[in-house]
Amino acid sequence: EPLDGDGTGNRNMMLSAIVSGDGVKNISRRAAKKARRKLEKAEKKRKALEAYLPDADANNGNTSNKHKSVKNAISNAPSVGGKAARARLARQNKSSTVANIHSVSDGNEWSLHRPQGGAPILSQILPQHQKVVEYLESKEQEMRIKGRGTHMKERMVVEVDCHGSMDTGHNDLAVERGGELCDLSRLNLGGNFSRSSLSLLAVPPRALSLSTILHLDLSRNELWEISADAFEQLSATLITLDISRNWFESLPESIESLLEMKELRASHNLLKPNALRLDVLTSNMKKLETIDLRFNQKCGRRSLLESLQSTVGNTVEVKLTVTYPPPPMDPSTAYGDRVGASPAVRDAKLLRSQLEPWSTMALRRRLVADFGEALTGDGRSWADADVSRGHVMDRLLSMYQEEAVSKDDSRMHNDENGRAVVYLSGALVGESIRDRVLFALKEYWATASLTGTRERPSICAENYMILCSPSMFETGSQKAAKAAGKLKKHEALWDLAFEAINSIDPVYASQYTAVAVTKNFVGSPHIDKQNVGAFYGFAVGDFEEGTGNVMVECSARVVAAVNTKNRMAKVDGRYPHWVGPYDGKTDRYSLIYYRTKGAVDPIGPAIFEVPSASKEDRNWPNRD
Repeated sequence: EPLDGDGTGNRNMMLSAIVSGDGVKNISRRAAKKARRKLEKAEKKRKALEAYLPDADANNGNTSNKHKSVKNAISNAPSVGGKAARARLARQNKSSTVANIHSVSDGNEWSLHRPQGGAPILSQILPQHQKVVEYLESKEQEMRIKGRGTHMKERMVVEVDCHGSMDTGHNDLAVERGGELCDLSRLNLGGNFSRSSLSLLAVPPRALSLSTILHLDLSRNELWEISADAFEQLSATLITLDISRNWFESLPESIESLLEMKELRASHNLLKPNALRLDVLTSNMKKLETIDLRFNQKCGRRSLLESLQSTVGNTVEVKLTVTYPPPPMDPSTAYGDRVGASPAVRDAKLLRSQLEPWSTMALRRRLVADFGEALTGDGRSWADADVSRGHVMDRLLSMYQEEAVSKDDSRMHNDENGRAVVYLSGALVGESIRDRVLFALKEYWATASLTGTRERPSICAENYMILCSPSMFETGSQKAAKAAGKLKKHEALWDLAFEAINSIDPVYASQYTAVAVTKNFVGSPHIDKQNVGAFYGFAVGDFEEGTGNVMVECSARVVAAVNTKNRMAKVDGRYPHWVGPYDGKTDRYSLIYYRTKGAVDPIGPAIFEVPSASKEDRNWPNRD
């Protein structure tokens, strides 16, 4: 009998007995040898981790300061991620409540992980960030009023659902008539259900007749399965089914019974290529005309689109967002609805390049909330999924152009795109530490085996390498062992990086999980989507003071230039950010500390101090 619920205790004891030979009979030598190798392999991984993560001191239970940053890298608090992460937690029943109703974006847990395309809402921020946010909002408000008028003194409120969609309109199920609900031809249940609430369709009440429904909308919920008999009453009538913006990893089998269906909308889910079963669907649904699979991240290969189209034939249109491989192109030409295939090839001086990191929904919200543009020219809502990203971006850029402020404005400095630029400096790192860091990085990147290392090719940099704490990965895993080996190889650099951050912010020094080591990082506007909090940037080299700044968007019309030369500065990389221009004949080395695991920090300001430096102050005030 198993010693525990899953039998692992029994298996572990058996393996131990096989290796030690303690009274276990009828076990072949081959099985014993295989078990021994398995244990030896696990022991090897454990030792690899311990090479850099030593056990706590037996006398006092403490860890040496040298390894403190790695030991304390991970918080025990659960991580709140995006849609996929929340879906996994719900499937594992780790989330007791699921936000699934219409609400304003400042009231939901999911909204804390990503910025919404503008400055944070004041009611959300922590007390220590109040002054910074108020300062940034005053700048944003000044620019907004000047560009749009006094009616835009305050941002427009944009109602969104739990998926971040602006399309939160919904209708009542029906109107009561004589104790019964009247028959319907169109039923919109969007944004009303969690995964446990769909019993309405599986076992409909007698008072509700579904036999005449032609169009059924189940979008914007948090569904990942539908019971097999859910559509029994709809099999001979339903024409359109919308299950978009849910958590489906595969198309529900129950839809195979919908013999009259002409259109299936399944965009913005978590669908996997091997779980689409379109051949089965089309063999049953002879009248099917359109299948919308757009914006399913794992279904982005062109080969999949070609395979699906071949499977269903020419009579059925398959809509799919192709992300790989990108078509041959010149870096300056349009890439679908985007410019450039990655941040590395985009011109960081262009406003469009600085806006590209935002999701399409964030751009839609910005048009409405920050520019007061509720409807398109033909009267459609910007929330309409048929309004493409390219259309949204073009309109947003034209709005910026309309209110561009001249550069001789005496009230604030503006960049070439008309956005206000505020300046601040990081905390000055001690001369001894920064000199040693500069010497180490020069020697480091001069090594022939490392020259040209680019572990993040989407970023434009001569060299880019990431050192991760093994604690980021599951204990005993191959990734953890590999990270430990890499860290051991570059131990001196890791320890020097820890010394630098520990001299400025000891608390953060005990939390970061990785360090990016770069040489000549250029431009590359991007968002660090995996980060769960702010990062610290530290730059050294012979580039001129006041150039090569970390540029970060603080709100729709305000950008901060953060001086990191010989300084350690804190910035929230969940906002678009990039490296400002500097002389290409000089060298700029940098260390970037960040967190991708642990408790998620609520979205606050993009910068964490009230800006005090002006562009005219070429010395940039020191904070030593």
